[in-house]
Order: sequence, then structure tokens, then C-alpha cells
Amino acid sequence: MSSNEQRRQAAKRKLEKRLERQQQAARKRKIIIISTSVVLVVAVAAVATTLIVKKVADDNEKARWTACSFVDDPTDPFAGLPDTVPAEVPADQQPKFQQFLDELKAGAPNQRKAPIPGDKQLKEGTVDAVFATSQGDIPVQLNRKDAPCNVGAFEGLIKENYFNDTSCHRLTNDQLKVLQCGDPTATGRGGPGWQSPDEPPTGFAPAGEPDPTSGAQPVTYPRGTIAVANSGKNQETGAGTGGSQFFMVIQDGVLPADYTVIGKVEEPGLQVLDKVLAGGITPGLRPNQQTGSLDENPTDGKPVLPVEITTATITN
Repeated sequence: MSSNEQRRQAAKRKLEKRLERQQQAARKRKIIIISTSVVLVVAVAAVATTLIVKKVADDNEKARWTACSFVDDPTDPFAGLPDTVPAEVPADQQPKFQQFLDELKAGAPNQRKAPIPGDKQLKEGTVDAVFATSQGDIPVQLNRKDAPCNVGAFEGLIKENYFNDTSCHRLTNDQLKVLQCGDPTATGRGGPGWQSPDEPPTGFAPAGEPDPTSGAQPVTYPRGTIAVANSGKNQETGAGTGGSQFFMVIQDGVLPADYTVIGKVEEPGLQVLDKVLAGGITPGLRPNQQTGSLDENPTDGKPVLPVEITTATITN
């Protein structure tokens, strides 16, 4: 009996140890399952959070940009210039035509192109720049808010050194007083080889009644305004015809709201513009659409004080 009792006790202890091991194993499995579940939940939450944060960041990044349509313009603005003044030009007009032709031919070799801007441009922020000229520095601030496509394009032109070693070719002193620059040929024909979209100004005060023919509303362009010059809508595509040429308004002036405003001239630059305007104008030759002759315009021509842009640089 003693031996049997000992065997029963030994068997009981063995069973108890086995049950204890089974319970420990069960507890470990439970802990592993719970831990794994927690890790999975945390991992899923982390992935979800990352995806949400990325989407928000992507949406915010997309919101910072706008789509822009720049049109390649491979045409040569000087193609077809005659070698000599046409014989049908009246004798008394030939010297003026020859002078006009010579000016165009002198400028033609200076035509230069620039890479077409990207089809996305930033919508917010400003670009500070300075035009160092022979008459003094003209600091400017370009504002993306109202003209992101054209401001982005001008920022690119400055970075490409497009305006370096160019002349401001036109000064006007009638109802509109502006200095026009940005043409490397200094003839009014040059450009970067592409055309920018129109981004008409908003918020300018109306000045008079709309044009009865075109419906264009004249507005006041304030002193210091920098706007993109253009030649009207492209007759074939309806696209804008802006490029590298721009004008700076010296005194408040009235124009149709057709010229994209890209920024303003800072005060030191306004003093330079005032000096150039006071220096006077070399009358320019302009074709008379009615008579077909070339007439001298005493209020529209090259500035007597030459304005040579030596460098244009971004300062911020």
C-alpha cells in the first residue's frame, strides 16, 4: 500500500506539474495574442495617420500651385525685313524709312530666347528683385497673388539673366507716362520665344466708360505699377501675347484693363523713373496707320537718358 500510495502521489504531482505547464503556456499564448493585437492596432493606426498626413500635405502642396498655359512662339520677329527701302515709298519718306529699317536691323542680332516657363506656378508670395541700370537701381516687388503665371515667368527670366545687358527702349510722356523695357533688341519686336497668358488686373478704379466697340473698361494704373506689355489677343488662338517686355508706370495713367500687373516699383526706383522722364524723349518713328507714312512722335520714343539694364537679380 505504501508503494501504491507513493505512486499515486507521484502521479498526482506529475499531473499537477503538467497542468501548471499547460496553464503557463496558455497564459503566454494569451499575452502573445494580446501583444500582437496591440502592435497590429498601433501599426494600422500609424499607417492610417501617415496616409492622412500625406494626403493633407499633398492637398496643401497642390493648393499652392496654379496651372499656366504658355504658348511656344517660334516665329522670327525680324523675318522678311527688306534689304533696302521699297521703291514705292515716296522720296520724301525714304530717309525716315531707311532710318527705321536700320534700327530694326541693328537690333535683330540681339534677339534672344529663354526656356518656356513651367505649366505650374506658385500662387502665393512675393519676389523681390532689383534692376541695376545706368541711371540707378530700380528695386521692385513682384506679387504672385494676382498674376502667378506671369510673375513665375518673370522670375524665371531674371534667373536666366535674360534682362542683363538690355536697354529700356521706350519712354512715353503724353496721357500715359511709362518706361518700357525687357526687349533685348531694343526695337519693341523682341521677346523670349513664347507668349504668356493674360491675367487681367482686378481692383483698379474705373476711368470713364467702356469702349463701345470692344467693351474694354479703362482703369487707372497707379504710379509704380509694373505691367506686362502685349500686342492684344492672338488672332488665331485667342491666347495672350505677353512675353518679356514690361512697362513701369511713372504717373497714374489710364489704360484698358488688358495688361497683366505683376508688381510695383519701390520708392528708390520711382526716383530713377522721375529722373528719366524729366530727361526727355528722343522722338521715335511710328507708322501712321492712316497715311502709311512714318511720323515722328515727340511724346513716344527712346529716353534721352539711356537706361541700360546691366543686371537683374532676385534679392529674396
